Amino acid sequence: MSKKRKWNDEYVKFGFTCTTEKDGTQRPQCILCSTLFSNANLKPSKLDEHFKNKHGGRDAGNDIVTLRVKRARFDQVGTLPTYGFLPTEKPLLRASYEVAY
Repeated sequence: MSKKRKWNDEYVKFGFTCTTEKDGTQRPQCILCSTLFSNANLKPSKLDEHFKNKHGGRDAGNDIVTLRVKRARFDQVGTLPTYGFLPTEKPLLRASYEVAY
């Protein structure tokens, strides 16, 4: 079993926010490009690498104040799971796959 990393609010300085899955795992999501990463990428070095390579780091005008404002705006915007649209289990489809298998 892999180690489950915990979210730290200092990761905002890399331009990330936290999304929590149904099973309780926390996954980082980039607030600049909305890319969702796995829990294994919750290392500061991986987040910093994405921030520098994809978004130019601090040189591109992404200082901590603007990133906090962007995170607040990003967290206010509703996503489909927050509105109650979750993928549903389809037992008939699963049963047909099992029969075919």
